[in-house]
Amino acid sequence: MTLIVRESTKRLAEQLDAELSEFNERCAGPLQREQLALAIREGEHLLAGLSGEIFWNALYVHALWVAEQHRHQGYGRALLMRAEELARERGCDVVHLSTFEFQAPDFYTALGYRPFGELVGVPRGSRRIWFAKALRPNELKPTP
Repeated sequence: MTLIVRESTKRLAEQLDAELSEFNERCAGPLQREQLALAIREGEHLLAGLSGEIFWNALYVHALWVAEQHRHQGYGRALLMRAEELARERGCDVVHLSTFEFQAPDFYTALGYRPFGELVGVPRGSRRIWFAKALRPNELKPTP
């Protein structure tokens, strides 16, 4: 019988990423992976930031955060617009991300993002919502 063992999270994550990337590239072509990190700072103090990853023809936004005292001043919008601009320059057709119901779904909707999935009850009493936005016309229309 094969034994299941616990491992170092970092080591295993790196191995899994390498194995999945190799398989994915054989199936769909080069990932053309690029990390994206944008920040708004006052000196060393972080006011807002965005991290994401470009792969194939898409930008996935891992995180977008604005310090509470600096919200509603356009920082989140500016970061997302800059990320979209960089994604277009790199040939991306779509941006996708997720947010929790208690975070910013209305913010993303106002910027043209459309929900395409949700997980109800995570966390309990809330939901996680996935959004996407086409960067080029007709990119998110279903194929016949």
